[in-house]
Amino acid sequence: MAISKRYAFGDFVLEPSRQRLRGRNETPLTLSPRLFAALQLFVERAGVLLCKEELVLALWPGLVVEDNNLSQVISGLRRALGDDTRDSRYIQTVARRGFRFIAEVTELSARETSITKTTLELPIQHNAPLPATLAVLPFVPLATDGRDDLLEIGMADSLIARLSAVPGLVVRSVGSVRRFAGLDQDPLAAARALDVAWVVDGSLQRSGDQLRVTARLLSAPAGVAAWSGSFDWTFTDVFDMQDVISMQVAEVLRPTLDFRVAKGIGANVQPNDAGGSRNADAYQLYLAARQHAQGIRADGLRKSIELYHKALTIDPGYAMAYAGLGETYRRMLFGADRSPTEVFEPYRRAILLALEIAPELAEAHAQLGWIHFWFDFDWPAAERVFRHALRINPNVVGAHFGLGFLLLTLDRPEEGIAHIRWARELDPMSLILNVMEAGFLLDMGRRDEASARLDRAFEIEPNFWVAHIVRALLHLVDREPEQAIVALRRADQLADQSTQAAALLGVQLARLHKNGEAREVLNRLLTLQQTRYVPPTSLAAVHAALGEVAQALDALERAWTARDTRLVYLKDDTRWTGLREQPRFAVLLRQMRLEGYGPGTSGP
Repeated sequence: MAISKRYAFGDFVLEPSRQRLRGRNETPLTLSPRLFAALQLFVERAGVLLCKEELVLALWPGLVVEDNNLSQVISGLRRALGDDTRDSRYIQTVARRGFRFIAEVTELSARETSITKTTLELPIQHNAPLPATLAVLPFVPLATDGRDDLLEIGMADSLIARLSAVPGLVVRSVGSVRRFAGLDQDPLAAARALDVAWVVDGSLQRSGDQLRVTARLLSAPAGVAAWSGSFDWTFTDVFDMQDVISMQVAEVLRPTLDFRVAKGIGANVQPNDAGGSRNADAYQLYLAARQHAQGIRADGLRKSIELYHKALTIDPGYAMAYAGLGETYRRMLFGADRSPTEVFEPYRRAILLALEIAPELAEAHAQLGWIHFWFDFDWPAAERVFRHALRINPNVVGAHFGLGFLLLTLDRPEEGIAHIRWARELDPMSLILNVMEAGFLLDMGRRDEASARLDRAFEIEPNFWVAHIVRALLHLVDREPEQAIVALRRADQLADQSTQAAALLGVQLARLHKNGEAREVLNRLLTLQQTRYVPPTSLAAVHAALGEVAQALDALERAWTARDTRLVYLKDDTRWTGLREQPRFAVLLRQMRLEGYGPGTSGP
């Protein structure tokens, strides 16, 4: 066994390898990772005068912080140690110079043992670990009056962001756990629905600036707690509390992780400075912005953008808010039929700002991959960036989904569908991921798998318009064209500002020789085009189905000029069957750099 250093001073014992501070009576003390790092620095350099600049550089590497940040750390340490500024036993202030740790420090040594759980020791074996899959559920309120719904989801969101960066740990996304919010939450039922071995749940109560939180880590197979903790902090310190919870959960899970990446994993969970915010107001606006973007509907997306901008006004260094802003702009393409040339300029600007602030923020790299894929049509760059995002953090759903979608587009079906499935497993309650996987499976000829996945989407939400589109495609595979028309009409009713369902409806009506009805759909789209952007591919599809080849090709060429995202389906979408022999169509394929690829997937 390895020998780890321990340090005794005054009434305390410091164990750096476990990020643990204990009183002489073995009572554990809760410190945030930054407070612990500061204490370790002082203890290991006891008696040495540490200037403010040296402390700031060690505690906030690469960041510009105010003097008040260091003052808060020193004050926090003094509170934890019961120190007095006037008659200090531990941290001495040297006016205008810095601080010195003045207590006598004795170095101890002891053989490492497994982490002590606060509730129950589980029989965790290194040679037979439980799967390292985890869900963090929304926290529930201790009192039903004055609930803070955003904070309940936000605690889960923040813990997910921290824990998803732990190597070897697979963490379900906030989108999936959001559905388990509520007073009647059953964590073990949620674990079964999300197919995870571990669940973090908890409760909270906020009264003014005071926040009381309890949290626990449950083993789903055993139905028992492996760790629990209670915290009473001010709301402005909520980020430090999240750091502590994440670190302790990771430490308990360390034996379940791959032995190649598990060593010291608890100590490696870092505060969320590389992309997050430590400003409580900006944080709450960020949470609200994420919530409004979930439905992929025009009004919610516009509100999301507004809230992200407010958060960034308060904290211009909030990289995760820039990444979220970019993702919302991307959703505007399909949820609100916004013009790509209008959307991608602010989208790209937001992502580049995120990466300027946090160069290794995986979520921002994933969004950059989507820009290369859906706007630049630069397949090699998109693949390179998606893969880089996954090397940084393999739990980023958008990177798996983007890479899978890209690989399917480039005729690499097995590799592509594996990443699509991986994305859906990370976010099993996601409507769009379940529906898109069903559509891709259908294109691959895997009809029964597609049907099962589509059924799951309808169980989650029966009125999701994209699901009705894929249901129509399933009816067409089953040679039930009239049922397909019914499904497309329903999709069209539910689609908010997107014209995709209407265009597909027009195509199928024309194929059933209901040209009058198909032309009514086309005229509706042409009329709409006079007042707002309509994707040219929507118009081209109906023109092509009506046999209007020239008009269809005109529309597709306008789509190229507008960088219409749906051109990624160009090479094998069945809507373009009647155009493939046309020289103008061949030119478009060359412009899209798709002419060298054979049959692939057309998607929903």
